[in-house]
Amino acid sequence: MEALDTFSRTFLPATALAKLPDGTVARHVQVLRRCAGDRDAVAVVARCTTSRGRRNVLMLTRNRLVVTSESAVLRRVALHLNADLHQLADVTWTPEPDRVGIQLGVTAIDGVRENFWIRLGSKAEMWRLDEALKQAFRTPLGVIEPARTPKPAGARTTIAAPATARATAAVKARPELRLA
Repeated sequence: MEALDTFSRTFLPATALAKLPDGTVARHVQVLRRCAGDRDAVAVVARCTTSRGRRNVLMLTRNRLVVTSESAVLRRVALHLNADLHQLADVTWTPEPDRVGIQLGVTAIDGVRENFWIRLGSKAEMWRLDEALKQAFRTPLGVIEPARTPKPAGARTTIAAPATARATAAVKARPELRLA
């Protein structure tokens, strides 16, 4: 039996990649865990804001998109959006490299349009989130790679040889797009 369930094994590296403060993680983790379950692998966790200016935490898993909001004064956490990926319609996102963020828009199953601004720490994080959104909403079954702990700077990685020259060019052009 494993010491950590799938959620814990992937949620903790995702929050580390997002550089979320420990206090924020501690406040939001219980609500996020209830929505995702123990067996759902987390791909991305990021801070985001809505047009109302509320501070939110967005979590993208293999099966769900969950957004929690935090009240300004008491810092109470409430569920803002919890939907299966197939329940979301008209999902659009626009990476903005100049502002190092992504504008995300989704229409929930009840017809309400939600818009989020996801500000990220670096362009590499922005492209990683962009790739996760592509995997979630543009692949046939919404296959998303879970977040993994980054390897130490000196560690070597082996990459399988791509099947075509076009794939080789894509790998060379965007090395930071992998969800690792």
